[in-house]
Amino acid sequence: MSLQSWARADIGALAALWARCFPAKYHVDPEVLAICTTDSPLFDWGASCLSLRSGEPCAFVGVKRSAARLYKGPDQDQAHVTALCYLEPQVAVDLMEHVKRVLIDRGVYKLVFGADHRHVFPGCPLDCPSLRDFLIIEGFQEGEEVYDLEQDLRQYKAPERTEHAERSLREITPELVGPLRAFLNREFPGRWSYDVFAKIAAEERSDFIIGSFVGDRCDGFVMTQDSTHRLPIGGAVWRHSLGENWGSLGPMGVAASARGAGVGDALLGHALSSMRERGVHRANVDWTTLVDFSGRHGFQTSRTYRSFELRVG
Repeated sequence: MSLQSWARADIGALAALWARCFPAKYHVDPEVLAICTTDSPLFDWGASCLSLRSGEPCAFVGVKRSAARLYKGPDQDQAHVTALCYLEPQVAVDLMEHVKRVLIDRGVYKLVFGADHRHVFPGCPLDCPSLRDFLIIEGFQEGEEVYDLEQDLRQYKAPERTEHAERSLREITPELVGPLRAFLNREFPGRWSYDVFAKIAAEERSDFIIGSFVGDRCDGFVMTQDSTHRLPIGGAVWRHSLGENWGSLGPMGVAASARGAGVGDALLGHALSSMRERGVHRANVDWTTLVDFSGRHGFQTSRTYRSFELRVG
């Protein structure tokens, strides 16, 4: 077997291999796999590689560059393993050796599993022990846990909340995009701001975002996704597991000056009620540590991940 480029990769065949390697709740369809790999502006064609046996893929690794050129915050000298799939560990060892050689030659000093822009995984799933063991053997160091949460919205009822006389919750119409941009640039100027406006551009609409407003000033937001969306990102990558009437929620953020006033609960309740009315059945919140907060609205942990990083060179 020899290492091959992704240049002629059959994404359908790679998704089929993925389905053999991961439990059903982590299955991704070919469109999602392409969105998270080859369609990404950060996909690293030189570091990514795959291995074939009898013309069929038996292992692959997808690598992404740092998102530092898209938004402020990420370290420009780190890279991410966005996808790692294999039937035999020794083949995966060969793939990772190629990845490390390429990255070392470029001066990259840190390789992170998941947590990339347009990620599949925010970390290593803890119910995939063979993958976790492989990363540890490769020298990756474990870090903190994060979670995906899910619930069925068909019986959802938003908790009662105290109304704020001056605050309103609104879908982001074209005339509200400006106040939303000002809010995100002020409070969340990195990944969240970039992702929200890239998503608005891809969907050619903005009404899937709900904002909290005091007068004309935005002080909170939440982004929702459902089966009508063209670009499934974040928790929407698990749409296969969520089912036909899927929904996903996040990111969500509140201005520092408005925290503690119930704005987050109001936004979450409003968003979930809106999703239920649109016909969403099962919905998720991905990559969070706020289990208790979302739990007040009926969410339960569905996936647990742990961060892994490798110092290369």
